Amino acid sequence: MDLNHIFAIQCFVTLFIIIDPVGNAPVFLSLLEKYSPRERRDMIRKTILISTVTLIVFTVLGRYIFDFLKINMYSFKIAGGILVFIISLEMLFGRKSRTKFSDRLEDVLEEKEDIVITPLAIPFLTGPGAITTSIVLFNSACQLDKILVILCIPLVYLVSYVILSKADMVFKFMGKTGTKAFVRIMGLMLASIAVQFIVDGVMEAGFLA
Repeated sequence: MDLNHIFAIQCFVTLFIIIDPVGNAPVFLSLLEKYSPRERRDMIRKTILISTVTLIVFTVLGRYIFDFLKINMYSFKIAGGILVFIISLEMLFGRKSRTKFSDRLEDVLEEKEDIVITPLAIPFLTGPGAITTSIVLFNSACQLDKILVILCIPLVYLVSYVILSKADMVFKFMGKTGTKAFVRIMGLMLASIAVQFIVDGVMEAGFLA
């Protein structure tokens, strides 16, 4: 096995762990529980597409975008951490602000599109961790390895789509009570991750010793 293959495997594994489709599965099920299986698959497909395009764009142009806008990555981490923390609180207390029903078709469609973009695509599948990791991998690689990084991104999201689209089959065996308990636990873990994002951002900003 040559160095290119080793790098490709390392890149795939790293991005897969950071994107964490297994850990995000209960979040997706919780936020999409009121939709039909067909609607969920369609929304997950759109989420994967948006996530893939977003991560590729940020991977290739991220350094230039942040430099142009004079935005530091730690600012992005702090903002993303706050957003994820708010979502984690909704999971912990069972208050999902995006699960209200509407009688108007245009409101329903708009709500579905909103959920797909935020929080499912951003920041869950394409958050500060994934963006930072992909930018670092891309900018520290040689020309051939840069191509491998780009190829790994859609591959990771393809595997993520398979996992997320079949997640309900797994959680169906857990029952309603078991699933709710698991979502609460994931909410607590998500809150911890959100806090870590914020702490990392603050540390990088130099506000803490």
